[in-house]
Amino acid sequence: MQDMRIKLSVVLLVSFLGVFSTSNYISASDIKITGAESFKVQQPILNELVVSVADFGANPDMPAKENGLAFEKAISKVRLTGASKLIIPTGRYRIRMEQPADILLKDLRNVVIDGLGSELIFSRHQQVKHEAYIALKECNTITIKNLIVDWDWDDFPIFAIARIIGVDKNSRTIEFQTTTPEIPDEKPLLVGVNREWDPEINNRNPGKGFVFPQPAERERLEKTAADRIVLTVIDTNCIKKAKKGQFVQLSFKPAYGTPSAFRINQSKHITFDNVTIYSSPYEAMNTGGVEYLQIINCRIEPRPGTGHRVSTYGGLEIHSIKGFFRLENCVLDGIGDDNLHLSNHFLGGGLTKIDDHTVYANYLQRWMSVDLLWKGASFEMRRKNFSPTGWSSQIESFEYEYNVHKSLNAHRVKLRFKDPLPADFEEDNMLWNSDMNKGNFIIRNNEFRNGLCHALYVGLANGTIENNQFNNFAYPSLILNTVHRWGRWYLGTPINNVIIRNNVLTNNNTARRDPASLFVGGGYDAQPSDYTPVDYPIVTNVLIENNTIENSTWSAFGTFSSENIVVRKNRFINSNTYPRNNRYNGFGSVYVTHARNILFEKNVIVDGEKSLDKGCFIDSLTTTNVRCRKNKGF
Repeated sequence: MQDMRIKLSVVLLVSFLGVFSTSNYISASDIKITGAESFKVQQPILNELVVSVADFGANPDMPAKENGLAFEKAISKVRLTGASKLIIPTGRYRIRMEQPADILLKDLRNVVIDGLGSELIFSRHQQVKHEAYIALKECNTITIKNLIVDWDWDDFPIFAIARIIGVDKNSRTIEFQTTTPEIPDEKPLLVGVNREWDPEINNRNPGKGFVFPQPAERERLEKTAADRIVLTVIDTNCIKKAKKGQFVQLSFKPAYGTPSAFRINQSKHITFDNVTIYSSPYEAMNTGGVEYLQIINCRIEPRPGTGHRVSTYGGLEIHSIKGFFRLENCVLDGIGDDNLHLSNHFLGGGLTKIDDHTVYANYLQRWMSVDLLWKGASFEMRRKNFSPTGWSSQIESFEYEYNVHKSLNAHRVKLRFKDPLPADFEEDNMLWNSDMNKGNFIIRNNEFRNGLCHALYVGLANGTIENNQFNNFAYPSLILNTVHRWGRWYLGTPINNVIIRNNVLTNNNTARRDPASLFVGGGYDAQPSDYTPVDYPIVTNVLIENNTIENSTWSAFGTFSSENIVVRKNRFINSNTYPRNNRYNGFGSVYVTHARNILFEKNVIVDGEKSLDKGCFIDSLTTTNVRCRKNKGF
């Protein structure tokens, strides 16, 4: 028997003594883990009709509004004539239209938009809320390629790194100096999400950076020089926490909205190929109600030569997807939130029964629920622990009621179903749209680096995550989960049939968050970091193979609320380099709790000199049939 640092009951020890026998042996082939099925995103069929934005007056020397109008006219021409190609002659175009999206692609079919290497530069609005640089709505078979988009930093800088150079307790002020003279002139000076910063690692580090006060703690924020900001706080406790020399990452907000680079709704067969996003105030891309989406050969990164550390506040927020997503051969760098958040939502705010067919689904945000609802959509009801009740039905009607709850999740929706509600109905039950459980995603050959949250936060079934590089992430780099998060986000579907292989994760979890650098499972995650399992396996049939996880502040790998997980030929190197004082303290470099049918085979744990908690931990009270074969360092 190998030397294993595992806390075991007598019963579980007996099962471990049998690990070398072939009886009851579980493998990937036994549980049929195949990953994503092959799929193709339709490409436009080209005809002889080509439209150029230059034909309508677009020119790099033209003002932003005139260029916007020219693009609008060219798009209308494409729609009217059925042209299959829209070209943007090579150049650098400034565009600003006082409308939610500067460029709106609506109801387009079978079109290639070829930027020919052009750059489109967008800037802040003065009158109308700004939601996106480019929006696609109700489009089918669109390819956007060879294009660069960026924000006009000369008009309004959006991110900065700043150092505390002065603290005055009497005036309750903290003075910051930015590393570059890029602070907006706008008054009042509005800031978004600001995070502690450690210049030695170019990322977040709670032990060294300054945690910026929340809005309720701030009295005012003023620009006093090209590279100086003075913050006046309400609570003197904030002053006590501030020290000269500490750094913070700042996000500045334009008064009329923080746009994403791309917004896509109710569209299918969409391709982005060789598109670069250097910056946007909000997300690089967000989607709702999309099917067959691929992002290939693209880059999201700070513009080279600028010294910028952050490219976009958020990365790729791919939600309410009806199936089939690919991210391949891309670079994502310097993103303030998750690099790729790929998951559908569920209605997890509780239910109120109105009659035998009708409920209120409570505590919702519209954006995360609206694309789940349509007449005829199939829903299943699950319990608080995510287990099925066995009840399902189709929506006959639905109606939103706004601002009825005193919460960030202020809305509710009235749902009438075709079939009677179950006799054992409970108000803490949840509803999942089972029509949107297909998943089928491929994340392959990408480079993720220097992210201020997670690299991957995935909550879909039937996927393959392989041959990716992850480096320097503030949160756990790779999360596959279904979760009720922070009391307001209900994320993920029942997850099944996923392969995670041949990935390299280095310098993980600098901000020290639950549960592990590579995690598979589900449950309830309380803000800011207290992730608790449920006793139902919401994630099943996952193969984790031939990955390397190196330099983790806390555990390298963990799984809970899971079943049929095969972990083989992985290397877990130098984990738990910082003390841990939460529920997973003492859980080692690798851990399993609230799970069943787990196989560890031919893995290696290499604990470094700084590793404070070593080996493998298996919770005997909540796990069954955990098998270990031919591992080292366990």
